[in-house]
Amino acid sequence: MPGYANRTIMLPFPDLTEEGDETIHVVIKNPRMVPVQELQPPDVPPREDGSQDDMATFKAGCAVISRLVKAWHVYDASDDSDDQAPLPLPATADLVAKLPLEIQQRIGEEIQAVRNPGN
Repeated sequence: MPGYANRTIMLPFPDLTEEGDETIHVVIKNPRMVPVQELQPPDVPPREDGSQDDMATFKAGCAVISRLVKAWHVYDASDDSDDQAPLPLPATADLVAKLPLEIQQRIGEEIQAVRNPGN
């Protein structure tokens, strides 16, 4: 089958997985193999006073991550019940915002590795 190699990356999170459950994981498009516009966050205009709107910037980052997610076995980290709800697909910025910070940061590292190679 023709195409680029290594188009996806599986990111497992065994430390976040409860005993007896399938390993928590996220499968993303390899940021090295996507057009640059898929890695560009939506524009976040500054507030009227010129300061940065941190929540809007966070949501813009979640939008980028959501475009990369192909599959996942994750739960809603904002759900405090004994049986947390699994997050459905397709991924959206709102769903990505419900992931534990560890998962968000790990996907962000993959994106940063493309934006700032060698760092």
